[in-house]
Amino acid sequence: MLNKLNLSIVFSLFILFFTNLLTISSIAPDFLTKQIFSWIIGLLLFFIGRHFTPRQFSSAKWPIFLFSCFLLILPILLNNITRGSRRWVNVGPLSFQPSEIVKPGLMIYLANANVLSSYFFFLIPVFIVILQPDLGSAVSLLFLLSPVIFCHKLLFKISLIFSLLILFLSPLIWTKVLHPYQQERILNFINPASDPFDQGYNVIQSKIAIGSGGFFGKGYKKGSQGRLLFLPEKHTDFIFAAISEELGFLGSFLIIFAYFLLTSSLLKKAFSSTNKAYFIFTLGITFQIWFQTFVNIGMNIGILPVTGIPLPFLSVGGSSIMATLFSLGIIHSS
Repeated sequence: MLNKLNLSIVFSLFILFFTNLLTISSIAPDFLTKQIFSWIIGLLLFFIGRHFTPRQFSSAKWPIFLFSCFLLILPILLNNITRGSRRWVNVGPLSFQPSEIVKPGLMIYLANANVLSSYFFFLIPVFIVILQPDLGSAVSLLFLLSPVIFCHKLLFKISLIFSLLILFLSPLIWTKVLHPYQQERILNFINPASDPFDQGYNVIQSKIAIGSGGFFGKGYKKGSQGRLLFLPEKHTDFIFAAISEELGFLGSFLIIFAYFLLTSSLLKKAFSSTNKAYFIFTLGITFQIWFQTFVNIGMNIGILPVTGIPLPFLSVGGSSIMATLFSLGIIHSS
């Protein structure tokens, strides 16, 4: 029997939905129809997801995992290059990002698979995304492993060893793994002013937009940084800066409050469950939302490198909205 909707989660989603459409209609009206369509499909997937529990997919975990890997390989096979990486699949007039679409499926796999095997097999899709190359999305996928790691002492120790090994090999990773544009992002994160008209431009303009918004903001459709195109990727990577400019500190605080309310409510649902598969699935999706929010806002205010990770429910992009709403629907099944 399906549970009633969690009002705190619904309220937080309403805040994000309203803020999203208000902002897109102001700074990027050409994307408004696409964004509304994404929300409509996402809400349909939410109510479809409510009819399934993570445990119901137990017998299908391997087909789901293999299909997810196939979707991740598609951009590489099709060789659709966008901003230096192959992360999108185009189907006629539509396009989707597999690294976002596969998150519910990979989380279902993690929730039902053997703990040790799931840990090592999960590195396969992460490695595929690195080959695209899309380091930000690879780290985002890797973060889905968090609940599995925290629930298993041996995996926690293995992860700690891997982390120390990566730290030890960081000079080699810098020269042999990271692409030049990724190196430039890190260097300009450390000192954006070193290249203010190229690699450091995005973060500098983002800070200007956020600071110029003040406490109350410049007002709806009055943000000069976003509307006059000084702020790059204002509808995707830097939408938080665009919101801050028009709605000010109050608007920024409202959406941060919405994310806090959403993640805290999801954590309560996770820890109130006695079903292991449900617990791992819910915790993984919660950590994923928190991670993407933290990284995206962090790069907007200049405390983290620019990675291209979308801000959940706010950045333009149907793949992220639909996949996350479907995941929240599954969470509402119990």
